[in-house]
Amino acid sequence: MTREIEFKSDITVNAIQSMGGDHMVVAAAKVSTCGNDALDFTDPERANENRGLINYLMKHRHGTPFEHAAMTFFVHAPIFVWREWHRHRIGFSYNEESGRYKTLDPIFYLPKYGRPMMKVEGWKPGRPKFLKCEDDDIHVSLEDNLRRSYKISYEMYERNLELGVDPGLARACLPVGIYSGCWVTCNPRSLMAFLSLRTHEPNATAVSYPLHEMELAARACEETLEVGYPLTYQAFNANGRVAP
Repeated sequence: MTREIEFKSDITVNAIQSMGGDHMVVAAAKVSTCGNDALDFTDPERANENRGLINYLMKHRHGTPFEHAAMTFFVHAPIFVWREWHRHRIGFSYNEESGRYKTLDPIFYLPKYGRPMMKVEGWKPGRPKFLKCEDDDIHVSLEDNLRRSYKISYEMYERNLELGVDPGLARACLPVGIYSGCWVTCNPRSLMAFLSLRTHEPNATAVSYPLHEMELAARACEETLEVGYPLTYQAFNANGRVAP
């Protein structure tokens, strides 16, 4: 029997845990000159007195001190977002739900009204820019196309499962608009590399033009960096959002 299809227009990013902070960046850097005395800098209260050191490390791209901390997120996003996110391999760990071992839930992505989607004049794939759709008929048609294709594909998926075939094969008819849940763990250095590519900041040293939905996810992760590592975050922005 066909399950009822659910439609979503958001990317859910839940910050689960965070280890370390600015003080660990300082402690990791201090070991090169202080040896065992670097242990004294693991006190979070000492981070602020070393604001200049963190900025120096960022500016001159001494990156390894930013690897001695970690953040874990649980993310629910469409497969087309994961295709881009999984390209970030260095410093990232992933564990994703598997269509080989569970029946995938019928949850599919629909864009919100106002999502930039119309190509600008002179559009270039290397620098993709889009405008908000001013024609409601276009958005309605797009949404109708997606709803219809999702319904058909999931019905075929269920029929494939009923045949008793390998679930990993049965899912082959499903589109990239279906949602998938995944654990994501990274360190501040890898997250900054991620943010530099997956957010659009006109004043960044290297301006990026990310997929809209990918940027929504990246911005949610950025909030965790800003709150948990404020000195690191400030230095990241002050130095053109270039990962060290």
